Amino acid sequence: MQINPLSGTGVTHNNTFDSAQAAASDAHFSRMLEEAERKASKNYGGGHVVNGEDVSARDKELKKACKGFETMFLQMMYRQMRKTVPESSMFGKSNAMDIFEDMRDTELMKQTAEAGGIGLADLLYKQLAPSVLKQEALEQQQQIR
Repeated sequence: MQINPLSGTGVTHNNTFDSAQAAASDAHFSRMLEEAERKASKNYGGGHVVNGEDVSARDKELKKACKGFETMFLQMMYRQMRKTVPESSMFGKSNAMDIFEDMRDTELMKQTAEAGGIGLADLLYKQLAPSVLKQEALEQQQQIR
């Protein structure tokens, strides 16, 4: 029994066209990825109010509290999302793995909130800042008198 090569079966492939198309696709994807990386590094934390400069010590505390609240919210949301994923007994499940996943998720959500998160910290800060800064100004006026 003899095996005929692909070219002998009547099927022809244009390898030059296929490779050129693949190279063009790769180049386009690389440009898109570089553009996304450039935008991400340029805007990292820049567009978020809570990542801006602090006006005072109380302003700094308020921003820290807003980020902390967003971190806690994201952690709770992530835990609930993880509960919806069916557990696999393929690798086994242990307390150590549960603790590791919880610690990893906590740190991931801290970094997410620090980078701007879902914008909850910004919304809280915008809502609370006027009253907190007004209260601080009143306290400073009373100290002056």
